[in-house]
Parts: sequence; structure tokens; C-alpha cells
Amino acid sequence: MRRIALILPTLIISSALAGCQGEEGFVWPEPETWECEIDDDYDLECHTYLDILDSPILTLKHPTKNEIWILEQSGGIKSWDGNVTTQIANLSSIVSDCHVEQGLLGMAFSDDFHESRTILLSYVDEGTCEGPNESNLVLASARINLEGKLNMSSLLTLKSVDQPFRNHNGGHILGIGDNQFLWGIGDGGSGYDPDGNGQNRDTLLGSILLFSFKEEVVLPVLQNSSGDPFVLHNGLRNPWRFDLDEKDRLWIADVGQNCWEEVNLVSLEGPENLGWAEMEGFHPVDNSGCMEPKIEHGEGGNFTSPILAYPHSNGNCSITGGFWMNWGPSELRDGYLYGDFCSGSIWILREVGGVWTDDLVGSSGGMIVGFGEGLKGELLIFHWTGEIITIG
Repeated sequence: MRRIALILPTLIISSALAGCQGEEGFVWPEPETWECEIDDDYDLECHTYLDILDSPILTLKHPTKNEIWILEQSGGIKSWDGNVTTQIANLSSIVSDCHVEQGLLGMAFSDDFHESRTILLSYVDEGTCEGPNESNLVLASARINLEGKLNMSSLLTLKSVDQPFRNHNGGHILGIGDNQFLWGIGDGGSGYDPDGNGQNRDTLLGSILLFSFKEEVVLPVLQNSSGDPFVLHNGLRNPWRFDLDEKDRLWIADVGQNCWEEVNLVSLEGPENLGWAEMEGFHPVDNSGCMEPKIEHGEGGNFTSPILAYPHSNGNCSITGGFWMNWGPSELRDGYLYGDFCSGSIWILREVGGVWTDDLVGSSGGMIVGFGEGLKGELLIFHWTGEIITIG
């Protein structure tokens, strides 16, 4: 077993608190790291990639330069060329820091970036931290000037989603080609979806949206959708990262309530109803406990059941979505990689004999808030303490 010592306290999280992500009764643990441990079945090692950043959650390869851009939840965007980091933007003055789930949450390069120098941003806008939430989830565009910096005067709000509570914002943006993008939106927050947003296709909350972006305008792509025309899939609680594989299958990691974390596998053709807040994992939602009767995959009635769900045990509490691995370390190829925020555990989910089977890769040694791809195709893992490690 290969290990790298980072900082070394033991992490103990009560499963009763897990997955609540900011609701009443939940206490966020202090950020910490421990010892990275990779299973003996994998000839992989942990290394520190970068440790000089503030709240990194996402990396994107630059469309025209040999560098990656690193998104920081606190509002920063930095580039890394293998030698130095350079500040591209500081949006901290316009994004909310009232809650640990707010901030700068997503980014994508436009398909014509080499001409327009335009990027898309997803963030919770700045607002008062007193009283009810007054900060919306915003989709905006901005231009990068010839010096490689974000031109703040070019920032343009394209769409704004009212958030009744401060948690469950989602915010991930994924470009899928042909000037089309996916945008993940949480159910609006609190606990157990009190406003019923997950099962309401007339609201953008609790959904994966599909839109086109061209000439500073976003438009719905769906032609015959019931409900809001931007909504592709609904019934989600807080989709914290999703990825598209080479077969155009969409892998969605949806953060659970108190009992179950889940991975959903759907198409872009949709629409699909993924069950929240009627279902959590394979189980009917019941806030009295976690021992409800289980249904099997494909037996969800009006709902599309997940492909996998795991319980809040062994320190697990909140899923962090990763990638369909058709790149990176050869031992992790041809499967869906994901992890858990609290335990730092990482799994690879593969189809074996027609059955989807998950294998534990190990623990990254920290509280996982995201995954990324490095300059040379390295698998990157972002910890809540701010460092980025690579496993390879």
C-alpha cells in the first residue's frame, strides 16, 4: 500500500450529520487532511500537485494555450503552465461567501473562444448574509482581454435562478459541443426539498438544464419538453459535478440527504425524473430513518432509479462527482470515477458482465470537493484544505 503523509488528524464524522450539507442540525466539520492510502490492487501513488491556492474546485484545459485554468470557490481564477500560477480574475467582490456552499461554482470556455475570447461563469451573487437568502445563482458571460485577464466590464448576466435558501446550489457547467451546455441546479436548499422543487418541471431548481449559447444569448434546446423548456432532467437534490462519456451518456453525482449518495446514468435525449424528493438512492424518502424498503435498479416506477447508491457508513457523507475515465492512469480507464467529501474515499465504477460494479481505489487523504485534469493528463483531486494532489 502506497501512502503519502499530508497533515495527520483522524477524521470522524457522525453518519447522522452526513450529507445534510448545511441544514438545521448539521455542523460542517473543520477542513483537514490525513494519510493518503491507495489499495494494493492499484500501482498508484499520491503526490502534491499544487498547494498554494484558495479553495480550488475545478480545472479546465485552455483551448489555445498549454495551461490549465483553476477555479477557486472564493472567486479566483488562476492559470498554471507547469511553472507559475497567474491570476486571471478575482470575482470575490461579486460572489457570495455567506455559506460554504456559495461562491464561484462553475466555468466553461465558449466553443468559439479562439475568436470571441468568451467564457461562461456560474456563481452565487453577492448579497446580505442576514435574514433569508437574497443571493441568486447566476449564469454569466465574460471576455478575456488580450493580456489574458478577465475584463470585469464585460461581465453579462445571462440567466438568474432565485435560491430560497443558501445551500444546494449545484452550479456546474459542462460544454457538450455545437454551442450547447449543461448547467446543474440544486433543489433550492434547506432539507427534504420543502418547496417540492425536485418534482416540479416548471421550476429550474432540482434540474439539469440544457441550453445553447451564441452571440451572448442563451436559448433552450428542447422542442417538446413539458414544463420549463430549459429543463432536461429533474428530480435532483444537489448535482455536484457531472460528466459526459464517449457514448453521450451523462453521469450525475447527486448529493443525498441523511442516508444515501447516488450516481445516475442518463442520456441527453431525456427527459428523466430522477426521483428526489420522493426517492433517495433506491429508497423512498422517509425522514424518520434510513431503513426504508429498497427497490432494484430499473424498478422505480415513474422515476429513473440510480445506477449506484452508497450509504452513510465508514465516514462517508457526501458524494463528489468525477469523470468518465477515458484518460488518466491506465488502471482507472473505462469507468466512472467519483469520491466522498468526508471520507476521502475514491471509487471506480465499471460494467462487468453487464453489471455495474464499484471498486474502492483508496482514500485521497483529504475532504474531496472536486476532481480535475492536469497539464499532462494527470488525475487531480481537490481537497477542502486547498491543496491539489495527483494520483498516478
